Amino acid sequence: MYLSLADFKKRVEFSLCQQYATEDDVRAFCERALSVGVGVACVNPVNVPLTVKLLEGRGIEISVNVGFPFGSHLPAVKVLETRHGVEAGATQIDMVINVGALKSKKDTLVFEDIQGVVAAARGRPVKTIIETWVLNEEEKDRACRIAEKAGAALVKTTTGVLTQYIRAVNSDPAGATVADMQLMRRALSPAVKIKASGGIYTLAFALELIRAGADQLGMSRGEQIIREFEQIYGDGGELSIED
Repeated sequence: MYLSLADFKKRVEFSLCQQYATEDDVRAFCERALSVGVGVACVNPVNVPLTVKLLEGRGIEISVNVGFPFGSHLPAVKVLETRHGVEAGATQIDMVINVGALKSKKDTLVFEDIQGVVAAARGRPVKTIIETWVLNEEEKDRACRIAEKAGAALVKTTTGVLTQYIRAVNSDPAGATVADMQLMRRALSPAVKIKASGGIYTLAFALELIRAGADQLGMSRGEQIIREFEQIYGDGGELSIED
């Protein structure tokens, strides 16, 4: 399989998740997404209407954060956030699962939480964020299988929001890893995509993750990495991801 610059750009998701983001920040974020040509722009619920106004019909999917960043919202609240996002024009949903329920082995609660959002999304892709940096291998595997069973279109490693609570249980959180891509790919059917997020700072590592199974990439340094891809492989060049 070959990867062109256009293909690589469409795998990249830009996010504006800061709680203090202003209207000017949203406008600048949308301008940046358009100038780079990424595949997805993800924002908090309050910023969906303006993001839709600026990006609708411009070739970029608009995703809304749900239950962000902890996943500990009540299921009804996540459903309400999803409905509001859909009504405002969001075309995708990024939801954080109930991580505490997963670790407590309350799989039915995790399933129903995701299933409710999937139903409220009305056919729009739901991406489930499982927070891999606080999970062991068994929990990661189980989270993937529950998400697929509940109707998720994609499973994502982390929110990318590294808090004191995460550091309290993981002193050296890695974000996305090749090992996690491989584990998640084994747990999921080919129909469910994977998004790697957190700690992707170089083109070489981004390509490693794609080779290991990542379909989408959340990168804070996305612009620089896209420019590096273009400099090395050119606008019309292609890279074999089997290399």
